[in-house]
Amino acid sequence: MKAHNWIYLSLATVVLIGLVAAQSFFNKQTATAGSTMTATATNDFTLTQNHQAVHLHDFRGKLVLLYFGYASCPDVCPTSLALLSSALKELSAEEAAQIQPIFISVDPERDNGTKLMDYARYFFPSFIGITGTEQEIQRTAMQYGAFYSKVKSTSAMGYTVDHSSNSYLLGKDGQLLTTFKHDVNKAEIIAGIRAALKN
Repeated sequence: MKAHNWIYLSLATVVLIGLVAAQSFFNKQTATAGSTMTATATNDFTLTQNHQAVHLHDFRGKLVLLYFGYASCPDVCPTSLALLSSALKELSAEEAAQIQPIFISVDPERDNGTKLMDYARYFFPSFIGITGTEQEIQRTAMQYGAFYSKVKSTSAMGYTVDHSSNSYLLGKDGQLLTTFKHDVNKAEIIAGIRAALKN
């Protein structure tokens, strides 16, 4: 075989080896990225109640009914929470014991500690109120597609918070089962909860 043919063959071999190595590296990177996404994708969150950490996984084995709002909300929050409370009161004691209603405040500057718990429990005895840092709340809200934004106000409060008014029903494993839109009625909430309890 002529010398230049050997050179071509050697170069082709080197290129082939390089392509195989590159493909192997790409496959490893893709697998790693996939496993990272699986490992970091979570249906958990961590917020606080009076400086004590509260995790979603604390309520495994129960349905969780979530609502995002704030205690100074003039109308939307009281109306929505009263509706959720009304639905919960229609359930049997056995059914209600399997549900943890949670009010997540998007106004940590004003909502904290006893004030937040008192507000939540005004609507239903087992309601708890939790909040967190701005970053923690934003991250949690994003998990469920909830939105909120602080708006300056000329009122004595200084600002209000515009926010979505959906409620979220999570399964006993923490997975989102149902999003109740703001115009949902009591019968639909009860039906959704009872359907989830059967699973």
